[in-house]
This record gives sequence, C-alpha cells and structure tokens, in this order.
Amino acid sequence: MALNDRIEAATHFDDIALKRTMTLLEISRIDPTDQTLAFQEITKKASMLLNVERVSIWLYNQDNSLIQCKNLYILNTNTHTDGEIFTVNEFQQYFQTLEESRCLSIPDAQNHPLASTFNEKYFIPHQIYSLLDIPILSEGRLTGVFSFESTQKIRNWTVQEQDFGSSIAEIIATHLQVHQRRQVEKALILSEEKYRKIIDNSIIAIYRTSISGKLLFFNQAMIELFEFENPEEALAFPVENMYNNQEDRENFLQQILSNRLLKNYDLQLRSKKGNIKSVIINAYMEEDTILGMVMDITKRKKYEEEIKAAQIKAEESDRFKTSLMANMSHEFRTPMNAILGFSDLIAKESQDPDLVFFARKIHLSGRRLMATLKAILDLADLQSTQSKIKISDIDLQTLIAETIHPFSQIASEKNLYIITEFKDSLFARADENLLQVILYNIVDNSIKFTSKGGVTIETDIQEADNQSWVVIRVKDTGIGIPREQFDFIFHEFRQLSEGYNRSYEGTGLGLTIALRMVEMIKGKITVESEVGLGSIFTIWLPAINKTNNQSKRPKQKPSEDVPSYTFQIHQHQDLRWILIVEDNDDNAEIIKLYLKGKFFTERATDANTAIQMASEKQFSGILMDINLGPGMDGMKATSKIRQLPNYKHTPIIAITGYTMTGDREKLLDGGCSHYLGKPFSQQDLLGLMTEIFDKNSK
Repeated sequence: MALNDRIEAATHFDDIALKRTMTLLEISRIDPTDQTLAFQEITKKASMLLNVERVSIWLYNQDNSLIQCKNLYILNTNTHTDGEIFTVNEFQQYFQTLEESRCLSIPDAQNHPLASTFNEKYFIPHQIYSLLDIPILSEGRLTGVFSFESTQKIRNWTVQEQDFGSSIAEIIATHLQVHQRRQVEKALILSEEKYRKIIDNSIIAIYRTSISGKLLFFNQAMIELFEFENPEEALAFPVENMYNNQEDRENFLQQILSNRLLKNYDLQLRSKKGNIKSVIINAYMEEDTILGMVMDITKRKKYEEEIKAAQIKAEESDRFKTSLMANMSHEFRTPMNAILGFSDLIAKESQDPDLVFFARKIHLSGRRLMATLKAILDLADLQSTQSKIKISDIDLQTLIAETIHPFSQIASEKNLYIITEFKDSLFARADENLLQVILYNIVDNSIKFTSKGGVTIETDIQEADNQSWVVIRVKDTGIGIPREQFDFIFHEFRQLSEGYNRSYEGTGLGLTIALRMVEMIKGKITVESEVGLGSIFTIWLPAINKTNNQSKRPKQKPSEDVPSYTFQIHQHQDLRWILIVEDNDDNAEIIKLYLKGKFFTERATDANTAIQMASEKQFSGILMDINLGPGMDGMKATSKIRQLPNYKHTPIIAITGYTMTGDREKLLDGGCSHYLGKPFSQQDLLGLMTEIFDKNSK
C-alpha cells in the first residue's frame, strides 16, 4: 500500500473512532430528567452512527418477571415506538446467559440455539436477522437490555461496535440511577410539603400531661399517632409506656424540668401496638404540667435514609463520569500523537514537495482538532476541579516563560512577535496548573485574532480593593473588541464572528475556561480594547511578598530569549539506552523516530515485559505509557520497577493521554519523575530529555 493510501486509511480509521467517542460524549451529557426523551436521543444517535436499522432499550419491571421495550428507534422511518412486553420466564435461559455475558453478538439470530426462541413472537414478524444485545447492569444486577437489531441477512458485529454498545449500556445504567435519585428527592419534597400543610392546619399531636405521666389532654392526631382505638384507651395508657426504656423517659424529664422548655427534641416513642415512632417534641412547663406538640417524622427519617442511599449512587455516577472523561482524553490524545508526529516527520524529512504539502495540511488540521478537543475536555473537567485546587506561591516569571514557550513557533509562522516584560520578584497565590491553563488560553486567543504586529506579556503589581494584586497583562495588536461585546466573548461557544462565514476558527471556549478558572482561585479578568487597534486582557491575582532566592522553581529566560532545544552530540557507542513501554505500535514507532540517533531504544509492549527487561538490563531512562491495555497499568509497573536495584533514581517519564486536572500530580506522586502529555512533538520530547540528562550529567 502506498504511503498516501496508508495515511488516508489511518485517518479514516481514526475519524470513525473519533465519531464514536464524540457520540459517547454527547450521550453521556444527555439530561436524564425526562427519561423518555433521553432514551429517544440515545437510540437515535446509536442507530445513525452504526447504521443499524433498529435500536432499542428494554427494562425489567420491579420483580423482574417482565421486560418491556421503553424505546425502539427505526432508522428507515425515523420513528420511535415502545410498549412491547415479554415474559422473562419464557426466555429464561437467554436472559440468564445475557446476564453472565459482556454482550451477546449473534450474526444469524434466527438459527442461533438461544436467540431463535424469539423467532415466532419477534424476529420473524419484524424481519430481524442479526442481533447485538448488551446487558444494562446496576450494582451487578441485570436491570435491562440495550439492543441492536439488523434486518440484514447476516451482520458480523465488530469488537469496536460491541465496545461502543457496552459503553452506551453503562451510560444508560448511570442515567437510571440518576433518575431514581431524583424520584426519591421528589418524593421527599412532596413529603415535606405534606408536613407543612399539617402544621399550617394544626393537625399535630398536641397533649398535656402531669409530671407523673398521666395524660390530661390530647387531640385526635395524638390518638392516631399512638394508635389508640378511642380516647378512653388513651386516658388509661401510662405515658411512661410510650418510651422504649426508662432512661429515655428520665432524660426527657430532667431536661424539661431544668430548662422549662424543649425545642425540637428528637426521640423514638412506642405506640400502644408496639410500633416505633420517630418524633420531634416541642414542649414547655406550664405550672405543674407539661404542654407539648409531637410531630411524627417516621416517614421523613425513612426518606432521609433513601436520600443517603441515592447520594451514594450519585457519587458513584460522578466517579463514573470522571473515569469516562479521563478515558476519553486518553482515547483522543493517543491517536492524535501518532497523527501529529508522523505528519510532522514527513513534512520535515520528505523530499517530495507534494507529500510535504499534504503532511503539513494533515498536521495543521490535527492541531486544530486537538485544540478543539482540549477545550471541550477542559470545560467538562471544570465541574470536578474545585475540590482539587492546590494554592501555592507561584513565581510568575518562570511560569509565564514555560507556558508561552509553545507559542514561539505559532507566532513565527504568522510573522508575529511574542515578547515578555517582567517586573522582578513577583509572586502570586494561585493554583499552578489552573494558572497555566488560564494564561495559555488568553495568549492563544490573542495570537488567533492578531494578523500583524504581535503579543506582549507583562507583569506588574497594583493596589485595588484594599489589597495588593499581581497583574499579568496580555496585549495584542489584533482586531479589537467593541465595548458592548466585552461580556459576550466570555460566553461558551461564542465568538465575535459566527455562522458559516465566520472569520476565525475555534470553539469559543478559551476565554470561558479562563474566566471560570480565574474565579476559582479568587482572581479576576478585565478587558480593555479598541476596534482595529488591539486588546489588553489583564489577569488579577492575590499578591505576596517574596524575594527571588525564595523561589522553588528554576529561573528561565524570557520566552523571546529561550533558544530551541538542542541535543549534545555523542559518539554512537556512547548513546544512552532508553526503554519505551508502549502498547500502541504507532506511538512506539514515533517515539523511536524522535529519538533516533540520540538514544538507543528498546520497547516493551506490556508492564510485565517492561519489569522483566528492566531487571535484566540497566536503562538510563524509561518512557512509560500509563494505559497499557488489559493487565497491569503503567503506574503499577513504575512502582515495581522502583523496587529493582539501581532504579530508585532512574528517570521514569509518564507519557500519557491522561491530562485531566490532577492526573499530572497523581502520576508524579506515584513514582514517575517527569510527565509528558500526549500529543507531544519531537521538540517537546527532546527538550525534556535534554533537561533530564544534561542535569544528570553535571
């Protein structure tokens, strides 16, 4: 196959995988509040993506005796239907097998020993020939089925299609849990409204007793609460018998005799029939008697317990969402690393002008796609970021120089300058990772909307609102912003030019993310601009006083003075050995090409092989992928390698598509010495290797 064909095939494959991943992202964000509408969106999106004629969601009834179609989407007619019901016992063997399986992929359903039991009632009337059924599991129990039904004679379901269906089934299970939690919350709200009406209408158990415990007065609600047959029975019933034990009775009397008043006293009492009642008592002493009101909160206690259980399920749902976002980040970045890497190498090394032109186009499109995906994932990640914020003292000069370094090449390609003007000894209180993302998005926005001149980043300190602020100004000579549009530009997915004829690419998320993040770290962003002259975005951060020698981060030169990374030339026999631990062939190959002539490399495709190779040979460094497929992951492999002789201080660089908030810190805390997020360029990798081994050689 010619190189161009291979590139086109790889791009097509990645495009299909991307569409599936984006569809999963869309489905995971469907609001489960309206279950019918949510199911309709899920079945339609799944049917259209895989081009399957019929896609349906089936759920069990409460005692699992029946299974009912909650939604069926028919592709050819673009219609939804529901209501069909099967008795589970009639097809018990099929559903039991499904519960014990990841999925049932049946190309020839009408002749399959298990599935053919549906022929008469379902397959033949609806002309169904091929079937892919995925169990919907909740807490390990089968609660429903997500089904793909093909009217083709034979359809062989691919592994990718099975994985896609399984992912949707997990999302449906999460939606069901969220829906159940909201139903419980709704029931609690209705219950609270009921109790409010009772209070408003004085339908509360009201009583008067002597200190010795004889009922002197009570209302109908009191009779009903303690399950007396009639008032006479209540008069003859000793109050002390309402308590579970004598200690509860003594505590109640001691407090009301001491304080003369009790408010919202939580207690459990016993009715005449022996039923336990959770109550709240408000009572006070009146002469030598106790006058009180008793509110029955037995049902409320029960609902509170249900709410707690629902909250636990909701937390499980949040953990699933976090896991899903992390996996999506990995699945986006891993193939993009190969696309950007190979296209960059082709553009640099090919002698064919046409091939160079095509490769550059692929590389530019890949960069644009990666920027879009990063923005979407960053926005989704904001919901879970607040709890992970780590405020520390940040040396702004060092952070800014590191953050804007990747823009040097982009600015050069547009013939723009990018310069920095630092005020010495400025430190701010902020989260380092968030501040990098904030600054990155604002600088990226300025370069995007600037075609002549360039961008200047400067720092200063100012007094405002009775406190000291460190300010970072990002000045550009771009198109400028009308004053009435200042708020508009921070809205999600919005740009000044929109529609089919918009002038600039991008999602419109960069400034939205920057604003939300800066608010998380108690800062703010202001804008100054003139149309046609440019804009100034100012980041305001709480300032602290420090001297240069207190910085824990190494100083760097301003970005305009930072040279491109160069690598020290060694004799061939003196090159260091690097172990590449990577299960993806494309990514392993691109790393080898990046390091060719500068390091000797060997590759391990899984964690166990990597540990074995490290135990048999001393490598100078290890490039460790984190997601290594089935079996041990890169984190566990790193931990085991650290236990080997002579590997305690060996550089182990995490190369990973896991780039969500907190991932970097987790990997570094887990034993990795350095971190490099995918996709990365040859310059990124060689720059890091230069930093590591030049430092170690000194």
